Amino acid sequence: MAAGHVYTKEIVVLPTHIDELQHVNNVQYLHWMMEAAEAHWKNRATETQQKDFIWVVSKHDIHYRGAARIGDVLELTTYTGDCTGAGWWRHFTIRNKANDSTIVEAKTLFVLLSRKSEKPLRIQDAVLNIFRQA
Repeated sequence: MAAGHVYTKEIVVLPTHIDELQHVNNVQYLHWMMEAAEAHWKNRATETQQKDFIWVVSKHDIHYRGAARIGDVLELTTYTGDCTGAGWWRHFTIRNKANDSTIVEAKTLFVLLSRKSEKPLRIQDAVLNIFRQA
């Protein structure tokens, strides 16, 4: 499936995001990606869908390409990709807006669960269409 609706978030790097090497801690990037995925879902899904379904992570593939430092302004973009059964790949890019350099490229395999049973569900068109629309 081609990329659908893109969610973008601007992030300003704060002192609390920095590790002992004086750049953003790798775990912080993952935290931002998970926040963006959740915000994208909540921004697009209906209240009923949010009440009935929850996404869990099955796999992360993260490539760190650079470092961000205090005061940098970053742009995180995410969109959904290929979907099979209960799994759906979500892609992420984090770029430094000052020099347009890529800091992180990642993809995460999310699995759709029923909130009630906590069992995986095949992703139906009603859920797929949330992110296919512009």
